[in-house]
Amino acid sequence: MNRLNKNAKMGIIGVFILIIGIFLVVVGNSIATPDSTVLRDQEVDNLGFKNASVEYVNKISTYEVDVTNNLDITYNLKYVNIKITTDDNEEYNLIGYIGEKLESNETRKITASIDKDITNIIGIEYTIIK
Repeated sequence: MNRLNKNAKMGIIGVFILIIGIFLVVVGNSIATPDSTVLRDQEVDNLGFKNASVEYVNKISTYEVDVTNNLDITYNLKYVNIKITTDDNEEYNLIGYIGEKLESNETRKITASIDKDITNIIGIEYTIIK
């Protein structure tokens, strides 16, 4: 009987350790990489931001995002400020130029670069400068 209780306790401990291990892997991956929750589609002031990506090559990070005018009229703007927050609580401001006008339902790609590794993004905020 005592041997059965010892085996049951070991089994419960093993299952508990397995559950904790799975939890740490899932949470660790979602924090460590810019995933779909960070690089999610957003809409700001009737502009849609989709398909965001960041790549770090040769000590340069390149951030790209598709911008779509969701209005039925031409959208006039100067540029888009892109505030990136990384997991070390650093903030970086990138400027995205797409021209003075964006026609109704038109999509253009913003490409902005910085000489820092920003692949550990935890937050993105877009501000439209008109």
